[in-house]
Amino acid sequence: MNYRHLLTFLVLGLLIFQAQAQKLQITANHTDAKFILLNDYDNSEKQELGTGSIEYKLDKNSRNRIKITKPGYDPLIKEYNKDLKWDKNQRVTLDTRRIDITVEPFDAEIFVDGRKIGTKAIFMTIPKDRSATLEIKKPGFAPVTKTYYNSPERETPPIREFFELKNRQVRVEVQPADGEVAVNGVIAGKGNQDVIIPNGDCVTVTVNKEGFAEYTRVFCNKPGIDPEPPVRETATLDERLVKITTVPNDAAIEVMGQRVGVGSYELKIPKGRCITVLVSKDGFVKYYKDYCNQTDRNTPPVAEAIEMARDQAYDNSVSSDLANVRITVPVDSSYSGEEAWRILSSIVTRYFDILETVDYNTGYLTTSWQVENFNSSVIRTRVIVSSGGNSDQLAYAVKLVSQAADLNDPSRTKEIVTVKDDELFRDWSRIMIKYQGLIEEIQARLQ
Repeated sequence: MNYRHLLTFLVLGLLIFQAQAQKLQITANHTDAKFILLNDYDNSEKQELGTGSIEYKLDKNSRNRIKITKPGYDPLIKEYNKDLKWDKNQRVTLDTRRIDITVEPFDAEIFVDGRKIGTKAIFMTIPKDRSATLEIKKPGFAPVTKTYYNSPERETPPIREFFELKNRQVRVEVQPADGEVAVNGVIAGKGNQDVIIPNGDCVTVTVNKEGFAEYTRVFCNKPGIDPEPPVRETATLDERLVKITTVPNDAAIEVMGQRVGVGSYELKIPKGRCITVLVSKDGFVKYYKDYCNQTDRNTPPVAEAIEMARDQAYDNSVSSDLANVRITVPVDSSYSGEEAWRILSSIVTRYFDILETVDYNTGYLTTSWQVENFNSSVIRTRVIVSSGGNSDQLAYAVKLVSQAADLNDPSRTKEIVTVKDDELFRDWSRIMIKYQGLIEEIQARLQ
């Protein structure tokens, strides 16, 4: 055999070998997996070749790109180069799971294992024996999180899944930062909290901190209800709260001239304001105090127990209907005018040392003020006697004047109260014990 014949023989043999090697048996690990021939220059599908297992003859004019697909799995593309030597039996394995994820609202962001993948719709893949966590977020909505597993021991991932963000979420930002947040009465924690409002429902958010008035806000997530829940809400505790209790426990508590409680009261002080509290009870010294919620003033206490002191003026006096009232005392006709006046004067001077005005002719007599100082007030007392009228019978009008000036009254501008400060005194419905029998004695002696 000459050289030319030998070369021809070898070329023919190689062509025969190549022709035989071009036919492949391709088998997938799933019997329902589809084989699809692709166009050479993109991933568009050209021809469906079969299911489960196919016999494929390599085309010398093609790239021989074949896609193997099965719902729920990430497609696999194999390219069989016609110029390479291939084993006749080819096995392909689909083992990466794929889930078709769609979401609403369409602008919600989709994250896989913490990495943003896209919006609206994605294909989520999970390699064999691995897991992946899906998270869907949009400001103002409660996020959705779900973990999928590609493992025989775990639940099989779905082929496709749809998520709709319906529950709303409000970021409650708390000031002061350690305020305690509760949702529908259940403690959520201290400081800033993400509050979820279920679709079709309302929730009540409260924020508390000792020494502050409670913050309360209701958020609703119902169709047609305005306003919609905000993305963020600042819960600022700026109204101070003082829990006031009194001893004795039946003392009256007044705020701005209005009685607001007996024995106990929770005083709210708006930011930038001062509130005056008055605590009173018969027999005890009135208690006045300003509670301020201002930056340049002392911080109000969280709680205050007010223990009232006994009122010395009260303990040294009696309640009387005769105080500050003109009492007409008819004189028995057996007394002459001079005798009646002498008896009246002698009675008055036993109670009062100094007479300021004495006029027998007009029947007018006044004593000087008698002053006594106590822990609660200054008490001044005097007697005024005048003629009893125009009747034929002799009579005198006697008035026991009893007045008090409150030493604790915050409206008082003078530091020291004197007997001459008429504007500070008011009629008092009590009289000092030492003057208790004065009018009765006059009545008994003259009538």
